[in-house]
Amino acid sequence: MNKKNILTSLLVLAGACATASAADFTGRGVFNFKSDSGCPFSALAGPANECNRLALDDADTRAALDSAAHTIRFANPRVYGEKTIVGDVLLQGSGQSRSSGQRVPLTFHALVSRSGNEWSVSSHAHSPVGGEFSDIRIDPYQVVVIEGSAERVVFTPAQISETLSKPSIAARLANEIVQVQDNRAGGATDADITVGLGLSRASKSVARARFRAPSAKGSELSEAMRQGNWSLELQALSGQIPRQVVQRDLFLYGLESQSLLQPLMQRGFKKNEKLVLGAAGGKGYVRYDGQQREFAGADASARAFLQDSFIGLVLGWQQQQQPQRPPVAKADGR
Repeated sequence: MNKKNILTSLLVLAGACATASAADFTGRGVFNFKSDSGCPFSALAGPANECNRLALDDADTRAALDSAAHTIRFANPRVYGEKTIVGDVLLQGSGQSRSSGQRVPLTFHALVSRSGNEWSVSSHAHSPVGGEFSDIRIDPYQVVVIEGSAERVVFTPAQISETLSKPSIAARLANEIVQVQDNRAGGATDADITVGLGLSRASKSVARARFRAPSAKGSELSEAMRQGNWSLELQALSGQIPRQVVQRDLFLYGLESQSLLQPLMQRGFKKNEKLVLGAAGGKGYVRYDGQQREFAGADASARAFLQDSFIGLVLGWQQQQQPQRPPVAKADGR
């Protein structure tokens, strides 16, 4: 892209931010904004309902959020030698399960990438239960990328709703491959799941996740976490979890600058390694590789993980529900 086109792109983006309802984001960071459609767990989101997410992965990416026009615009003048994720959009909503009739939280997640100077976008849905959904409620955003002096719409509100209500063939295949087992037994109420990859009995366990917040249900969850006696534990049951996935999750959930986690940041998980966030007596901590450090941001990181990630969504849903059998949930994507 030449200098004239770079300048034009930035001017287009600046114009998108000229209204009072718009916000301009630049540089590497994770930014939350209001969901008018509600949040997966209102006790964790707070009264502002700021559980929608916009993430920018590098300093060359800029985004304009226009909440009045329900439009998110991305600009990036850099030329990349290989396909690179430069940002993402995560929108929170809900839908009615066609099989059970129950209203459940749904998340639309779009990854925005660059290869050379070309844009590409991929999307998937998160849900704590499998199947199709009706009566989708999600903020009607469109996602736009700036190409030179022009704009291209890569997702419309209708496409987002369709992604959530009727998964594509590829998403249905992923739904069959990702297996989630409920490990609770004997009246246990703490959320505890194992995630496996593969078809049914041939699946291979890759991770176990547990969330413990004693005696906290519904609106009590937020207060229990603030006062502090809780833990969120992630254990790798395989050494094959992609390093890039681990690195990006540490970025998204505010953990990449933790000195204790630098080995994890550099090489990813080894089999059976555990990462624990928690609090005892109101003081947050992070634990990894047999060492524990004080971490004031443990509460914020855990809240973000429970609302934004597929594993967290299932854990949070379990924590709000009674144990059920058969213990299987599905995912339409990572």
